Amino acid sequence: MNTVTVNATEFSRGLSEFLNKVQYTGQTFDIERGKRVIARVSPVSSPALSAGFPISQLDDLLARSALSDDERALMAKDLRTLRSRLVVKADPWGL
Repeated sequence: MNTVTVNATEFSRGLSEFLNKVQYTGQTFDIERGKRVIARVSPVSSPALSAGFPISQLDDLLARSALSDDERALMAKDLRTLRSRLVVKADPWGL
């Protein structure tokens, strides 16, 4: 997810909405006063590490990361291992 720049007035008027976006979607905001960025509001931890990270944003998160080819290969290996260990629970309603 890209960093969005907002002016200080807009940010102060919509503080709750902006903080919700930070908390629930991992969005980062640069706060601008005049023509200069004076602050950044971002999640404390990576959204990928917190509960509720939307899987639909995984591709974007990985595209923004600076992983080397070796790190990507290790990550792919880890994902294959995780997938091989997945246990699908039976549907309790028999659907």
